[in-house]
Amino acid sequence: MKLPASHDLKGNDDRPVENKWAPGDHQLKQILSRSPNIFLILSGPDMVVDFANEALLQSWNKDWGIMGKTLHDILPELKGQPFRQLLQDVYSTGRPYYGQEEKAVIIRNGKPTDVYYNYAHQPVIDSNGAVSSIIVMAADITEQVETRKKVEESEERFRAFVTASSSVVYRMSPDWTEMRELSGKGFLSDTGEPSTEWLNKYIHADDQLTVLNAIKSSVATRNIFEMEHRVIRNDGTIGWTFSRAIPILNTSGDVIEWFGTASDITPRKQAEEALKIAMEESQVQKRLYETIMANTPDLVYVFNLNYRFIYANTALLTMWGKSWEQAIGKGLLDNGYEPWHAEMHEREIDQVVSTMQPVRGEVFFPHVTLGKRIYDYIFVPVLNEQGEVEAIAGTTRDITDIRRAESEIRESEERFRNLADYSPMFVFIIEPHPLAPVSYWNKAWLEYTGQSFEEARGRAWNGIIHPDDIPAVMAQYDAAFNLKEEYFIPAVRVKRNDGIYRWHAFKSNPRYLSNGVFNGYVGVGLDIHEQKLNEEAVRQNEADLQQKVIERTKELQRSNEDLQQFAHVASHDLKEPVRKIRLFTSLIKEEPLPEKLNNYLGKIEKAAERMYGMIDGVLQYSSYRSIEQVFENVDLNEIVKNVENDLEIIIQEKRALMLHENLPSVYGAPVLLNQLFYNLINNSLKFSAASKPLHIEITQEKAEAHDLQQLELPPDRHYTKIILKDNGIGFNQKDADRIFQAFARLNSRDQIEGTGLGLALCRSIVERHNGAIYAEGQPDVGAQFTIILPLNAD
Repeated sequence: MKLPASHDLKGNDDRPVENKWAPGDHQLKQILSRSPNIFLILSGPDMVVDFANEALLQSWNKDWGIMGKTLHDILPELKGQPFRQLLQDVYSTGRPYYGQEEKAVIIRNGKPTDVYYNYAHQPVIDSNGAVSSIIVMAADITEQVETRKKVEESEERFRAFVTASSSVVYRMSPDWTEMRELSGKGFLSDTGEPSTEWLNKYIHADDQLTVLNAIKSSVATRNIFEMEHRVIRNDGTIGWTFSRAIPILNTSGDVIEWFGTASDITPRKQAEEALKIAMEESQVQKRLYETIMANTPDLVYVFNLNYRFIYANTALLTMWGKSWEQAIGKGLLDNGYEPWHAEMHEREIDQVVSTMQPVRGEVFFPHVTLGKRIYDYIFVPVLNEQGEVEAIAGTTRDITDIRRAESEIRESEERFRNLADYSPMFVFIIEPHPLAPVSYWNKAWLEYTGQSFEEARGRAWNGIIHPDDIPAVMAQYDAAFNLKEEYFIPAVRVKRNDGIYRWHAFKSNPRYLSNGVFNGYVGVGLDIHEQKLNEEAVRQNEADLQQKVIERTKELQRSNEDLQQFAHVASHDLKEPVRKIRLFTSLIKEEPLPEKLNNYLGKIEKAAERMYGMIDGVLQYSSYRSIEQVFENVDLNEIVKNVENDLEIIIQEKRALMLHENLPSVYGAPVLLNQLFYNLINNSLKFSAASKPLHIEITQEKAEAHDLQQLELPPDRHYTKIILKDNGIGFNQKDADRIFQAFARLNSRDQIEGTGLGLALCRSIVERHNGAIYAEGQPDVGAQFTIILPLNAD
């Protein structure tokens, strides 16, 4: 509330103040009575105490019995002191008086006591222009004055003392570049050796420039150096010191060194800083209260006992659309209240006066710009010193938006409950609590469990969820609750009203209030019993199938091992009779025979050679997977050169031209890669056309993503594409996959020799290297084999 001119305690001019009090004067007195500063109102020429606060009583060592007494009766000891005459001068002249650090002798506890004040005597002028009273505003500064005087009295003794024995004593060179000695006495670290690093060692970084400037001035003028500054104490913390140094002169008047002392003033500095902060906080608090009262959206006002407004804050004046002058001193009807409304408030004011108890209510009232609004208000009594109601203070808050929001919330909750009750799923709301109490279940849950709404609330689900499932449920809930995030329980057993458990899945999402505060969960539960049973059946079938696959795989492994062993044994055992057939055939051919017999023997010899080759092929095909191979980086250029050397004779016989260069290195088994390219090149030589020279070209390309995708190769490795192309007899493209099958032949044995195992072995070798191979062909044009191999290890 704004103070009247007569209460302006900070006025500094000589103009008399008008004898006028603003509305809400009692509130002001209540504030002044608790002020830490002294406030006193003296009336009439006899200086009768009309008002005093607690600070005055404490300073005078009096009680409330001084009220209504004269200053002479209260403090007779002031006789002969200047205060009474000064008050009389203010009363007679109407001019204020201000005093600073003035002493008064007051009797305290039976003894005269010196008390010091800063004060102001302010006259109060009545309507006739005469001085009716004097307002005394003062601050008891006795403690500060006595402290200062003690400091002043001890200054000389202190100087003599610190010269002989100070907390810190130091000696500096004439230009202060070197500290010759320092005795820190536990405050600063001692240094018995001269030091040129004293500035960084002892002086706080933020004060170093100030210290250096002061030193520079003292050195130039030979005046005493003294200042307060921060230092780095012996324990490494920051402290404050008062440092003073005097120049020591020789007989010629030259400075030979500086002798200094330093005192620890850290506690005083800390106290000053704390006082400064407290004063700043006090001022901030005062401004805060004033700002709140002037700017609060709540309506704040005061009625007198005649139902008239004696105070209204800015918000209320704005609602009325009136100024202070237009509204203050006026009644309810004058300020736009309807008769019924005014009568209601007058009855409530009477009730507050008679009962001295607050009255609270809610009412509609038209706002000058916003239209009809809903307001919540409260009237409270304002009591005087005698405990009687002297005014009624009120506050009113616009709750239109709150009521509208509450209505919307109720409608929203009603819609939610209607939708939830018609849902076939369980719908529930969990309170924001770590034990997951439920405040709402829909009809689906109540019908399923047979519970009433009251029975289902809280943790009643603890008796419905299967006991074995509760630890898992709470583990999921605890983790989600701690992070305030959604959670999902895929399967939990819920007891039906007939005692049978059925499987359900539950999902909950966090709820938040409009201010962002977490408000528990809203969730749903879905019956998944049939799905769960089906899943269990599928899992059991999968387990049975997996077991059958394992058993069948073991059977296949045993069969493969038996087949591999049989092929090895059979091939080894068949070699011996075939070798004998070849041996005895060659011996018979040494004898002279008829031509017809020679033809027969030639056919027998060729058949034996084919059989021997077939046996070698079967043995090689069946056993290469069982041989442990060492994988390493292999240069394909070297592999192809080795194959050329091995097939040199047949290459010359076929007059074949081999073209290859800049083949890459791949990660593989050298022996198997050698076999791969041996079989492919040998295949081209075998299926060459007699009508034209054979050309074999081997090139390499980068394997593209679409190549890997078509061949179903892992895309996270790097591959190379090797292309072996010839101009031999070729084949039909429809046979492109068949040629890689074991024992597959596209030509008769009479036309081209072979076992039918070479390309089958090529595919096996490539697949063992985690690659792929495919063929393309055209009759009488040629064949092309594309091999894709990894460039490096996994």
